[in-house]
Amino acid sequence: MPVADLPLAGLRVLELAQGIAGPFCGKLLAEFGAQIIKVEPASGDISRHQTPFANDYPDSEGSLLYLYLNTAKRSITLSLASRTGLRLFESLMQHADVVIDDHISPASAIVPPECHLIYTSIRPFGINGPHAAWPFTELTVQALGGVMGIVGDQDRPPVKLGGEQASYLAGLNAVVATLLALEAREATGRGQVVDISMQESLLTILGNIPILYSHLATVARRIGSRHHRTHPTAIFPCQDGYVGIAAQTPQQWEALCLLIDQPELLVDARFTTGVQRAERADELDAMLLPWFLARTRQEVMFACQARRIPVGMNCTIPELLDDPQYAASAFFRDIDHPSTGMARYPGAAFHLPSAAGVCGRAPLLGEHNVQVYAGWLGLSSHEQARLRSQGVL
Repeated sequence: MPVADLPLAGLRVLELAQGIAGPFCGKLLAEFGAQIIKVEPASGDISRHQTPFANDYPDSEGSLLYLYLNTAKRSITLSLASRTGLRLFESLMQHADVVIDDHISPASAIVPPECHLIYTSIRPFGINGPHAAWPFTELTVQALGGVMGIVGDQDRPPVKLGGEQASYLAGLNAVVATLLALEAREATGRGQVVDISMQESLLTILGNIPILYSHLATVARRIGSRHHRTHPTAIFPCQDGYVGIAAQTPQQWEALCLLIDQPELLVDARFTTGVQRAERADELDAMLLPWFLARTRQEVMFACQARRIPVGMNCTIPELLDDPQYAASAFFRDIDHPSTGMARYPGAAFHLPSAAGVCGRAPLLGEHNVQVYAGWLGLSSHEQARLRSQGVL
């Protein structure tokens, strides 16, 4: 589908953000037609220098994190440490609809309080408050966001969720909020500041856990993979790895007992209800374990799914790449890059039947300087050369 026909075609975005949250926001907008101009310092986005690298060779064009987060964008270089650089950025803003930022930058001070721009700020603790300027890592935000308090086993220390979940969630929330702000601008003609807090983003996905305390003074505890009101909901080892099973309804419990050839469990007074089974989870697991250990993950998964028992095998990345479900939706995409070659990338986070989305590579550092500075600002090649010699571009 031509980019001009995509839902966000014509939307111009300046991406000052580096790392994960802001660039993920820009990536999702770019996939549906927005023109994302990534504004990088001469050294490039910090993610350009983060391992691992393609072919295991350190190269600012080959960071796998950068390659993933910056697909379908354009890159320009600009120093915001100089007055000239700030003036150029101010001129660029006159042509943009959205600015994405993720730190306290000189650019934030020159955004007019009343203008057409949507200024999307993504920070670990938001713009205001006593922690607004605190340094952070994914670990510290997950700790302060309440997630670590409910992840892990009760008799062991809290566990951090794998990957950079707070950053990606904040980036996703930033997309939604930015689109809502753009919708509001259609009605009012005015832009606004969108304030995204990674800490608050995490708290919103804890479900009823905060109000569990508000209403009942109950503090949620860590219960691992189990469910506090029914069982078996757990991770079981098999011959070649692990599966997650959640036989939670009476029908699923009956089907599981018949599948593992232990119908006597159905009339055992110790396991009549889900709550009883949860209270005796260790005892029950010991009775179920031999059946799982005698089979492979796929054997368990297909046998259970055939009986409408929710089970999923713990997949490796190679298995995901070959999964027929992903193949059916054409989720993975092959993208070629001049520095790293062809590789398979995850596709869009959601599907629109009317828009296939943009499948473009990440830009080289400053690859679109000429296109943007000449096309947006009308700077001649001589002026651009002079600015480069001054370290502005």
